[in-house]
Amino acid sequence: MSQQDQSMFFNPDGAQEICPSIWLGSYKSLTNARFLETHQIKIIINCLSTSRFLRCLQRKDVVVSSDVVILSLDPAFDINNVENEDDRELVHEFVTQFKKILQNYLHYFYHNNSNINNLIHNLPINNSSNNGLNLTNPILGGNLKAQFFNIIRFINLIKVINSTTQILILSESGNVNLSTGLIIAYLMDCYKYNFDSSFKFIQSKRPSVNPLNFNYYDDLLIRENLKKFFAENNQIKQEKPGLLTSNYRLKRRNDEESSLSHDSNNTHSQPDDDMLDDTIIVGGVDGNLHDRKRRFLN
Repeated sequence: MSQQDQSMFFNPDGAQEICPSIWLGSYKSLTNARFLETHQIKIIINCLSTSRFLRCLQRKDVVVSSDVVILSLDPAFDINNVENEDDRELVHEFVTQFKKILQNYLHYFYHNNSNINNLIHNLPINNSSNNGLNLTNPILGGNLKAQFFNIIRFINLIKVINSTTQILILSESGNVNLSTGLIIAYLMDCYKYNFDSSFKFIQSKRPSVNPLNFNYYDDLLIRENLKKFFAENNQIKQEKPGLLTSNYRLKRRNDEESSLSHDSNNTHSQPDDDMLDDTIIVGGVDGNLHDRKRRFLN
């Protein structure tokens, strides 16, 4: 059975791995516990209606591990506009539970980490008062460009800590333009793709995704915020062009040295060039981007 057939078997609702560790699917993906466990999905990001998503989480056949971080990217969300009392209660319960999980991750890996500037790139100065991750709530509303930065930096942070972490980006159908936009931001960050190249690549993996219609305000808003994200992100990365890649190489080398110390029969270390195939997992950018991108596309 091919790798693609296996992924479809584990997830009959057809979530696709768009690029290494990033999956795009529908809400029905949450009903497949085997898929979530097999692919070690540790970050789930809903796109658009928070209320509908929270009602989905209440289904008896939806089982999410207690250590999974769940975020809801919903730029238009306003608790004051949630009129249904049951929905308001669901929002309260969701925020209470997953804010605690989110903050535990951030405090352990970010706020209390003196080496954080060597792990992930900074955010734009105007993104928050301290130029740091501004994730105080699992429901991410408001400025879309700022939330693109927050989510992508958070993903990068977790993947630096554990490169096997997988991320599932969801919407009701798996094809809404906000979920597509979030993956475009990820491709812009990790592979320096522009908007058009990113969309074409996503569509090659999941032909059912809808192109953004720039006659619609919401789609135009996504496009404009992605353009700003792309420009500002590139400027930030020019200051430390090899930050994530260098950090991953160091982590890989330390892991290998530790392994070698327990294996008296192995006297050869891994060549540095071989590490380039794996740096794509972390999303670093360096002078070998073209080669790594080519291997990934193949």
